[in-house]
Amino acid sequence: MLNTVLPLDVIKRRSKSLDDLITKELNTSPMIRFQSLPKRRHSLCAEPNRNMEYIRLATIYGWHTISSSTSNNPHEYNRLQTSRSFSHLPTTTTKLTRMFARHNNKSTTTIDQILLDPPPPPIENDPHVFDLISQDSSHFIHYGKSDETTLTSATVEKLIEKLTRELDNDFLMDFFLTFRQFTTPIKLCKLLILRFRWALLEENDERRLVRIRTFVVIRHWLTHYWTYDFIQSRTLRFMLCTFLTQLQNHPVILSSVRDERIIKTLRNVLKRQRKFYRDACSRKDSAIGIHEEKWTEKVKNSIRKRTVSISAISSISSHSSCHSSSHADAAAAAAAAAAAASGETTKCVLHPPSSSSSLKRLATRISSISHTNTCYRSCLLNFKSELIAQQFCLIEQEMLQKVSWHELIELRWRKRSSKRQSFIIDLNTSDGVDQLIGYFNTTCQWVASEIVRSSQLETRVKVIEKLIRVALKCYHHRNYSTLMQILLGLQSPAVTRLERTWQKVDHRQIELFHQLKEMAKPFRNWKNVRDCMTKATEEIAESFAVESILTESHQYEGHGNGCIPFLGLYLSDLVFVAELPTFIESNGDRDDREKELSERLGNHLVNFNKFRIAASVVKHVLAFQMLSRAYKFKTNTSLYEQLQTMSLLDNSQIRKASFQCEQ
Repeated sequence: MLNTVLPLDVIKRRSKSLDDLITKELNTSPMIRFQSLPKRRHSLCAEPNRNMEYIRLATIYGWHTISSSTSNNPHEYNRLQTSRSFSHLPTTTTKLTRMFARHNNKSTTTIDQILLDPPPPPIENDPHVFDLISQDSSHFIHYGKSDETTLTSATVEKLIEKLTRELDNDFLMDFFLTFRQFTTPIKLCKLLILRFRWALLEENDERRLVRIRTFVVIRHWLTHYWTYDFIQSRTLRFMLCTFLTQLQNHPVILSSVRDERIIKTLRNVLKRQRKFYRDACSRKDSAIGIHEEKWTEKVKNSIRKRTVSISAISSISSHSSCHSSSHADAAAAAAAAAAAASGETTKCVLHPPSSSSSLKRLATRISSISHTNTCYRSCLLNFKSELIAQQFCLIEQEMLQKVSWHELIELRWRKRSSKRQSFIIDLNTSDGVDQLIGYFNTTCQWVASEIVRSSQLETRVKVIEKLIRVALKCYHHRNYSTLMQILLGLQSPAVTRLERTWQKVDHRQIELFHQLKEMAKPFRNWKNVRDCMTKATEEIAESFAVESILTESHQYEGHGNGCIPFLGLYLSDLVFVAELPTFIESNGDRDDREKELSERLGNHLVNFNKFRIAASVVKHVLAFQMLSRAYKFKTNTSLYEQLQTMSLLDNSQIRKASFQCEQ
């Protein structure tokens, strides 16, 4: 309450604030009354003699009038007293009254109540929460209807409790691949520390086992996800390091040789990781350094793209004047222009046309160079089908190795696809999924371009037969990505309409083409292709593949046959799973014991079935990364570069060339 008299200069201010109110000391309790202030237009304090104005002011500031029948003061109605509730005020039609009316049903809270009944500690600081959720109540965890051992949904705390209670390697792997989608690494670290503290409260076999399994979980997190979670967060490193340091002097730890060895092992793992990634940690610890590095890289890339694109267009203009040049010169000019536009002198891949007008014109100029030659001969006719298939396997292998698990989990390619302005993808800087998508679309368009650019009928027939044989070789090498690219290119409208050309194709090649199409047909969610790829993944344990990829182990260099997946199927699976809800409401019945706990934990359960499916897809892709290492083919430099720097026509040019082939 206000017990002091305000100064005169404050009283003279005409404002809609509490400065217009002064206190008057009475014998019972401090009260506040209005001063007679000069009348002002549009002021709630201008007419103190009207009772409704006091009510409006009380509504604004949260005060209420006192109506005492025993008081002899005639100006009693002018006094106001503090209150935390608006429920007793009369209903008025002012806008502010309607705005505050939403608080009418809320109960008042006093300071005495807060002091006498303090709120419970946060979940992360209350180890007894694991005592309350030790039973598998339907309010905290749900299991599958057909398989009662498969967890479908649970609270985050219950997931941690199950993670450290049962030693399930698949559940451990699925959890750490996906937990960032429903919680944060900081909260996970707090809950694991809390779980370890809970296990130290008593000394029995159950809690000793929980300490061991919590140690296994933390060690798995440190060894497999250090570069993704701990390097990114200095707070996370400090939190875990402080906890392990404090545990050294804990009585339970000192009395147990096994527990002391556990803490020592965790400290050694933490020290080893910090030492191994010391440079990365020091860079991440400086927020200014991170911002400056990213900003400078962005500026350099922007300047490089602008300056190099101009030089690329000028170089193309100089080459385009020589229409009688050979196809090798045209391909070299296109490769040089594409490499210059990416800022590199090595390899680059053309992405399918986008909405960028300047880069679209650049691609048109590149493709028009080879299209102007009426006697075009495809490079496919200069090499054997086996060699071409081998080089495709090596190209796909290189791009597949760059696919990261977090890129798949977070669906980064979807976020970048709407913002992408350039259709030139640099193999040295872009993420693996973007490269594979771009190369897939480019190869499909390149197949159609190679066919329609051959003006002579016999040449077109040879190109089609060559592509069918290359597709068969890719099928034998289990390169399902290039197989689908060639088949989709051969089935494009601009190619299928060439009836006279297809009539000249050898009937054995046509029969082979139909068999490949039957295997790759999209019916029943691409069942045939999925069965072939699933059979390939059975040759390697997914858990071993994930361990090798996350720990960057090179023990497995590839044995037997390699395999390149049709990645588009797995990307579509991830997009479909992402549409499922992350949290679901708990429908379990609660008793009085669980009522207070459920209010603290919340009614939302993590839809872990969604994240289990997503983790399964990611583990499949990581298994293919390991299988692709089995390719040991020799690189043919000339063919390899030509397949990487494909010169192709855009869609309109392909349609135009198709009609010119068979008018």
